[in-house]
Amino acid sequence: MIIKEGEAEIFVPEIYHGPGKRGAGFYNADQKINRDITIEFIKRMGIKTALDGFGGTGIRGIRIAKETNASVTIAEVSPESYRIVRDNIERNGSHATAVNDTFECVLQHGSFEYVDIDPYGSPVPYIDAALVGVKRGGFLGITATDQTALTGSVPHKTRIRYDALIQNDTFRHEMGIRLLIGYTAKRAAALGRSIEPMLSIWHGHYYRIFLKIEKGFQNAGRMIHEVGYVNKHDIHADMYPDVEEGPVWKGRIQDNEVARDVLESTGHINFNPEENRLLFCDMTDIARFRHISLPPVSSVIDKIREAGYIAARTMFSPTGIKTDASCAHIEEMMMDILHH
Repeated sequence: MIIKEGEAEIFVPEIYHGPGKRGAGFYNADQKINRDITIEFIKRMGIKTALDGFGGTGIRGIRIAKETNASVTIAEVSPESYRIVRDNIERNGSHATAVNDTFECVLQHGSFEYVDIDPYGSPVPYIDAALVGVKRGGFLGITATDQTALTGSVPHKTRIRYDALIQNDTFRHEMGIRLLIGYTAKRAAALGRSIEPMLSIWHGHYYRIFLKIEKGFQNAGRMIHEVGYVNKHDIHADMYPDVEEGPVWKGRIQDNEVARDVLESTGHINFNPEENRLLFCDMTDIARFRHISLPPVSSVIDKIREAGYIAARTMFSPTGIKTDASCAHIEEMMMDILHH
């Protein structure tokens, strides 16, 4: 079948179309938002050389080649998929180059300003090669679909794959993204690199992070202080257990200027400057703990702002609020709204 996405038109084998499918010419329509955001990020950062490390049909790399000024290499290890990528490049009159080799081997023979990791499952096996292969001051785009490990819903996977402890609770998706960034930061430090998060999103079944990479152990030494442990007992001692979770990234998860430009250009996900705050206060957790009804989130946010605090919704929970007010104070405000 022929599929049009962005400025590209590609052939996709009928049997391998959609999430959960895998094989030659794998194409996942659910990742279109991911690819749209990637295109805007590459344009925003003025990237000139890019590696699409997991070609599939070639859709990501072909779109990058057609919609940005970057010179693109598409790696695909499967001979059958490689032929599909090559044919799709020709179909589009694209200047992208297809290589029938592994992600790691391509990086051994050249470096790129941007390296894209979008594998089937966990990105962990590919992070070291990407960190070494990206140019100084370049960028990594990493997709992770292994949410059972990153959110702590299968604890032994979290421990084995990421060497971490994460509670599978209200905060699991923010902790999942922070775990992914933190793991990458630790690997970067070990290799004499440092990372700087530029944009982080959670969308459905995947996380997507964009990182700037610098070289040098001095930079790595400063960066690694952003990796540590989080105890939600500190947010609300009565509601959350006294458990040290992590190690995770505790610093900012986006560059607000870059995130605003990219997200507003695509229009898929709302930009929120407060996502950089570590964790949030969740109204559902408070309502459940206090055995009270849930007032409108907008009413609580208005009340928090009237009291002089910062308050904003978060992508990580429909009833979560990113704020500098304490959860105990928000609990009082919720009770006050319900009583009046």
